[in-house]
Amino acid sequence: MAGTQEPIYGPSAIKSVAVEALETPYTTITTDDIKWEVQGATNVETQTFYILTGDGTFAILQLIYSSVGWVFWQLRAMCFVRIYQDS
Repeated sequence: MAGTQEPIYGPSAIKSVAVEALETPYTTITTDDIKWEVQGATNVETQTFYILTGDGTFAILQLIYSSVGWVFWQLRAMCFVRIYQDS
């Protein structure tokens, strides 16, 4: 990151999740938040959703969309679920 002057790349861009959660503990997503950009060139887009239920079950859903020009498109999905169990 050396040599970049944009604030999004500097030390102020790196924030603790704990500090962010104090200001905004959660957000509600809309359909505009999860729309793909689908650009016309070769690119990769990733969307990751973190889900925590009331009983402590935790899940991660990650969708990865990639394209090579207008020739090849691919969508991959990854899901991880940790089920909470009282011990």
